[in-house]
Amino acid sequence: MAQRNGLITLQAFLHKYFQKVGIDEDDFDRYHKIGCEGLKELSIFHLPMVTNAVLSIDTTNYTADYPDDYINYLAIAVENGGKWWTFTRSHTMVDKTVAGIDGEDLGEYNYVAGAGSVGGGNEFYFDDDPKGRRFLFDEAYSSNTVIIRYVSSGVESVSYASDTDVQFPIQAESSMEKYIRWMVCEYDDGPAGECERRKNQYEEAVLMMRNLDLPTADEVRDLWLGSSNQTFIRLP
Repeated sequence: MAQRNGLITLQAFLHKYFQKVGIDEDDFDRYHKIGCEGLKELSIFHLPMVTNAVLSIDTTNYTADYPDDYINYLAIAVENGGKWWTFTRSHTMVDKTVAGIDGEDLGEYNYVAGAGSVGGGNEFYFDDDPKGRRFLFDEAYSSNTVIIRYVSSGVESVSYASDTDVQFPIQAESSMEKYIRWMVCEYDDGPAGECERRKNQYEEAVLMMRNLDLPTADEVRDLWLGSSNQTFIRLP
């Protein structure tokens, strides 16, 4: 299926775009590469995509490499003694089932609040190594399984030649169309005025997309009332 739960594949989006604009399918590879770059642009700066991943600790140097599409982590835990030892404040961040845990339902695991949680223990540690694109761990765990919840770029590095197509939210379709039109103009050395016009259209589409995630007036009111301090009214 092309769409599922508000998502559309990049291939389905491009085929639809080609039909609307009248582009020959022979240019598909070129537009697919531009589309991947557009998804990265949107995912990193405008439409953060959060996902889970299961990693394995390399016991040679006790490290675990970042996923290809990793930007930054939100929560991280290591399986230890049949429980999840969490290093971050969000110690219940894991979905009930995540691909990569063989025959196990993560809902069956208990959580042990680690150093990142209020009142948590400090028996184990991990370190983030952005330069090496990896996590560093100590050697005390009974398992080498790590699970992280992280912000994804939306595009894995293998997706350029992968049989598994990437998906993105349907509310980003307009922004993607405008991005492709803008980049094609830039790459083809189109007139500067036309490229600038397309860039402005892209920025307007991104702004409209981001406005969808803004809180409503009622949500702002509820937040304000929930955070305000109640005081006694003194009668004269």
